[in-house]
Amino acid sequence: MGMIAEYLMVDEETLNKLMELDNEELTNEIFEIEDSEKFPCIDIDKIWDALHCFLTGVSAANPIEDDKLSEAIVGVHNFNIEDEDADFVTCTENEELEEIIKALENIDFENLSANFDPLILKKNKVYPNGIWQEDKEVLLKEFRTALDEILSFYKQALQTEHHIIVSIL
Repeated sequence: MGMIAEYLMVDEETLNKLMELDNEELTNEIFEIEDSEKFPCIDIDKIWDALHCFLTGVSAANPIEDDKLSEAIVGVHNFNIEDEDADFVTCTENEELEEIIKALENIDFENLSANFDPLILKKNKVYPNGIWQEDKEVLLKEFRTALDEILSFYKQALQTEHHIIVSIL
């Protein structure tokens, strides 16, 4: 199976409810919300760590605080931060989306692509292991697709005054 990054739009009431839950309850509730289809949800499958490295130069295992491109992939506020064994679940509040959207819109994808060497993924021990062996053009196409999906999703959340939950499970 493997770890997949999912992005879930939620309203204020749902976000507040989720913030009160411990790790296991939180994960279960996120799955229930996704299954209910009450709120929009997207996933970028297993490309999340490679995409983070493509945009920032480092693995998502080392999120960069206050870096809008890092936050676009892994979210801003970590749930259950005191629990080292907790699943990776974060939120980005609606008022934080505008700056993240601007950063995504300002990506010079062609320049990043021209300078991209898949071996940087190996050097940074990016998940999933061996992804750097994929064809560079295939990876770049996956990055572009994921970025387009995330940008569109974040714009929709901003417009509808929703928050984003990022879960990498």
